[in-house]
Amino acid sequence: MVTTRARAGSSLAPAMVVTALTTTKVIPAITISQRRRKTRSEHQRNTSLLTKASRIEPFTKVETVPSSAFVPRSEPNVPLALSSNSPPSNLLLTLPEDFVVGILRSRPSKRNKSPYVGDVWLEHEQREAIVHLPNLDMGGKCVPGVKICMKPARDKKGNLVGKDAVNPKYGTPKCEFIAQVLRVDESDLGYDPTWVGAHPSLGEKVAEELVRRNLLGPDFPLVESFQREVRNVGGADMRADFLIQHTDHSLPPRILEVKTVVDTDYAASAAPTDRVKCVFTNDQVPYVRTGIFPWGSCNQKGPQGEKVVSARAIKHIRELTRIVKDDSQKFTATILFVVVRHDAKAFKPNIDACPSFTKYLKEAKNAGVQILAKQVVWGDGDATGKCFEGDLLDIVWP
Repeated sequence: MVTTRARAGSSLAPAMVVTALTTTKVIPAITISQRRRKTRSEHQRNTSLLTKASRIEPFTKVETVPSSAFVPRSEPNVPLALSSNSPPSNLLLTLPEDFVVGILRSRPSKRNKSPYVGDVWLEHEQREAIVHLPNLDMGGKCVPGVKICMKPARDKKGNLVGKDAVNPKYGTPKCEFIAQVLRVDESDLGYDPTWVGAHPSLGEKVAEELVRRNLLGPDFPLVESFQREVRNVGGADMRADFLIQHTDHSLPPRILEVKTVVDTDYAASAAPTDRVKCVFTNDQVPYVRTGIFPWGSCNQKGPQGEKVVSARAIKHIRELTRIVKDDSQKFTATILFVVVRHDAKAFKPNIDACPSFTKYLKEAKNAGVQILAKQVVWGDGDATGKCFEGDLLDIVWP
């Protein structure tokens, strides 16, 4: 027997809670025509349930952390754990155990000219390999000579792709590895070297751990359960990264949108001179290194036909603004910027790269959308490949 339950008070398709029970019962004899009608009816009903379930995944319960657990750190932006011997209390995630470190030699690869593919040198094996670079050049950071932590690529069956695999359609070598984090070393300009997330999925993986463990600070109500990748919440033409139910049931469901921050500004007196792309300066004295979003060129079209960096990001912000302003929807919303590098001490929308993004983010804030920025720290040395919780960052509004 299968039972279903809809969440009370939700305007969405019901979240499915499925319980399988093993029973024994006598099935009475029925005619062939009755069996056919019954089969058609069951098929239609099951199709409807599957359609709903494909839109709304079951809620994931989380362990509640009391509000007293949110204690300010005495040393902001300094992780509590940076070595393999440190307590794992603020360890969020780790790269797969079989990750390797390589040195980028070229992008694109000499054997595969896709801009998403590069050649890396594996020092421990004294050979060259091909790596997938999903974030392209990361605003000038993914360049020859940088260290990259990579996980081995696997096929759909979980088997290692290996070094000799060839794409049968194009005759080009397949990627043996997938970039995860890369080392940004700008010590020649006076900045501390830092590992930076180099895969777009890392921001959402980090966000899920922060939500699951109630680590988004005292201004973010405690989470009871959440859903991932929920479409058309509140009639929005978007897929919400998270739909959250709070432990305080008097609060409405919350839509959480995640943006991953890989870039920072530079002090006006210590900016790189060998490139122009994605170099944004800050003349603040004393200088505080600040994470920025978005980064890139304005090659897309915004709501008013203006040039923007990411039309999709702006669309999501406007949809959340509309939902929060519409009292009939009964949703709240948060935009979480996950800063996947430890050297940023604050965050700001990048008005220099995209004035429209900053404009619409301000409108969202004024409408009641919560804006948060949370930093993570990638370990070094023995802790390379480990991601630790960092601090909530102050947001600087242009």
